[in-house]
Amino acid sequence: MSNLNFLHSGGNKVTLSTPDSNPSSDLTLKLPQADGTNGQFLKTDGSGALSFATALTGPTAPSWTTAASFDCASANPSAFEVTGLSNPQVIMFVFHEIKHSASSRCVMQIGNDSSGYQASGYFDIGTYRTAGDQNPVSTRGHNQAQWYPLDYNFTNNTNRYSGKIVLTKTFNRWSYETSCDVSYPNTNTQYEIMWRGHNRTFSSALNRVKLVNDAGGTFTEGYLTILTQS
Repeated sequence: MSNLNFLHSGGNKVTLSTPDSNPSSDLTLKLPQADGTNGQFLKTDGSGALSFATALTGPTAPSWTTAASFDCASANPSAFEVTGLSNPQVIMFVFHEIKHSASSRCVMQIGNDSSGYQASGYFDIGTYRTAGDQNPVSTRGHNQAQWYPLDYNFTNNTNRYSGKIVLTKTFNRWSYETSCDVSYPNTNTQYEIMWRGHNRTFSSALNRVKLVNDAGGTFTEGYLTILTQS
């Protein structure tokens, strides 16, 4: 066992010691760039990067950070995408009447800034139904190249989606849940969607996420915000 000693001018020392047993592999811990504020603690992202964070006490809830916001009518984005994330614990898409120009499905992928987007191991399953219908339609996607978080069988470019998608990390794996409604202009037709899924193989630090229509085109109406939580 190796020790690193810091000797005080008064004669006593502070010692940092390696673990009791030999680690299964080399371990690198990267210290933060600067000191934290009073009362914060040192935490890890699970990949060796250390940072200072505020401990939660009582009913205090974690705060959300806005990673990106989109005004679709003004910007016409081809994708809702954010990169450079620091492997957060939760990612949430919140959207209001988003509409895409292509008559196809909206898909979602997660990835790492070094290796790009994960292209395998996506599973999802869910239901959709017309509002008031007692018999929802259930469908699924098995071991795919992406998730289908908004729908699986809607391919109408008049769809307007409102609701949220929440991605959650468990250790180093990711799952998601969708809750949203689909409406159409100038009609009373409305659907409700409940969807969920996971990725079996992606285990890298999550730095990027993308929601895009797989037929191209742009998002032409509505608003969407991507939020993260450490």
